[in-house]
Order: sequence, then structure tokens, then C-alpha cells
Amino acid sequence: MIRRQGQTGEDPRVRILSAGYSVHRKPFVSNQREGIAYYLLRLQTEGTCQVWQNDRYVTAEPGDLLLYSPGDAYELRIGGLPAQSGTEKPSGETIFSGDYYLMCAGSWMDEWWSRLERPGIIRVGLDDSWLNLWREIFREKRRLHDNLQEIGDYLVRALCLSLDRVIGDLADLESFPQKPRFSYIVQRMKTYIEQNAPEAFTLNDLAEHVGLSASRAGHLFRETFGQSVMDYAIEVRISMACERIRFGAMTLEQASESCGFHSYSYFHRTFRSRMGLSPREYRDGKLGSLEQPEEEHVEAE
Repeated sequence: MIRRQGQTGEDPRVRILSAGYSVHRKPFVSNQREGIAYYLLRLQTEGTCQVWQNDRYVTAEPGDLLLYSPGDAYELRIGGLPAQSGTEKPSGETIFSGDYYLMCAGSWMDEWWSRLERPGIIRVGLDDSWLNLWREIFREKRRLHDNLQEIGDYLVRALCLSLDRVIGDLADLESFPQKPRFSYIVQRMKTYIEQNAPEAFTLNDLAEHVGLSASRAGHLFRETFGQSVMDYAIEVRISMACERIRFGAMTLEQASESCGFHSYSYFHRTFRSRMGLSPREYRDGKLGSLEQPEEEHVEAE
């Protein structure tokens, strides 16, 4: 039987207190310097705001994620800082700020927060897969008559664990020789490749996505990861092909094309050089008698 929120006395491991998207077009202040009583995740999506962290005001820009735990001092200002700061917003300047926010509590959140030393602000970007998790969380929270606590629980867990991956990736990049400000850019390049590997994209497409020249983007990626953009794209395509050959019902030619290889002979050569066996050998060895293998045709080179 499906348990709906409020039908049992059990305390859920993640309790969503509030979630949504806020837009501010007028000056706004939220001052809780005495400390908040919940976990707060706030993703700046548009405009800017100023927040109090580590005894000073810092500016959050689009793509910045703010993280607070119970007891942390929290102050949010949109439209200028106090007069004594000397940074008031000039009169007449447009005020605009948009953000996703999530306030939650629960034993799972306590355990998750304790796993890592978490920064108060981190640049995570505005990737669609990341934003979709936020949207699903507050859509679920707004369902009044069929709200399932368990769905919200696992959506928050997915969001938090995805954040751990981002933090881990950015921490790994600190050991590379590029300047720290490029960490976010190379991570965006890596994500773009992973999401677009099945399509015919070019280095120029990638460079335009991150706002760099093609030569700079290619150099920065190679300097960071030790391989070219297209070499990494092929690596991702081969990984996708392995999954589809092993678990799918596609022919080898169909699997090849669906993963971004528009020439089966090129796919065959590349697969063999990287995996040490042909696509057919890989399929037969992994699936055995589950499929009846078709003949493998490779164009003469």
C-alpha cells in the first residue's frame, strides 16, 4: 500500500519544509543572523544578490549555489547593502534576482552534510539536468492532494548526491595547472561532451557553449584532462555503445549509429582498438545465447 504524507507517525529521513522559485524586482532583506533551524540550499539563476558568509557579504551570481546548515547565520540582501558598507545600489538601477531554494531537515540530511566539508558558496552552473531536479522537488511539494513524501525524499537525495559529485569534480580539478577560475569552465566542457556525444558536434560548438575560442577551449581541456576534446567524446561514445550492445536489442550497426558513429567501419576499428575485441566478440562474450548474432559486415578500407 502506498503511504501518503501524514498517514503514519514515522519521521521521514528527509523533510521538505519549503521549496520553490523566487523572483525579486524590489529591494528585499532576509536577516537571520541568529542562525537558521534547517538546511538551506539556494541556487542563484538570474541577477545577483548579496549574502552574509564568514563574517562578510559576498555576491552570488547565476550558477552559484549557497549552502547553509542548522545554526548558520543567514542574511540575504537584494538591491544593495547597508549604507555603512559603502556599496549601496545606485538609485534608479534595475533590481532583479531569481533563485531556486530548498529548506529541509531530517536524519538523512544530517548524515549527508557530515560527509564532506561543504563550502558556503560554490559555482555549479545552470545545467538542465541539475535544474530539472529542483523543478521536480518543488512541483512535488506543491501537490496538495496526492503528495508522496517518499518521492520528495528521494528527489532531495538525488539533488544532494549530485552536488557531492560536482564538489568532487571541482576538487579534483584543483590539482591541475590551470587557474582556479577555469575549473568551472572545464567542468562545463566535460558535461557538454557527455550530454552531446551521440550528436555531431564540433570543437567550435563546444567553445561557443563556454564562451572561449576554439583553440583556447581545446588547449584548456587537454591541459586539464590529458586528452583532446574529440578523444574524450569517442571514449563516451564507446561506453554508450558497450551498454547498448550488451543490454539493448539493436543490431551492431544501429548501436553504432545511435552512439554518434556514422561509419560502421570506423566504429569497428575504434571499438577494437579501445576494447581489445570487436563489437561482435564483445556482444557474444557478454550476452551468450540471449541473442542470435547477425553477421558483422565491415566495409573494406
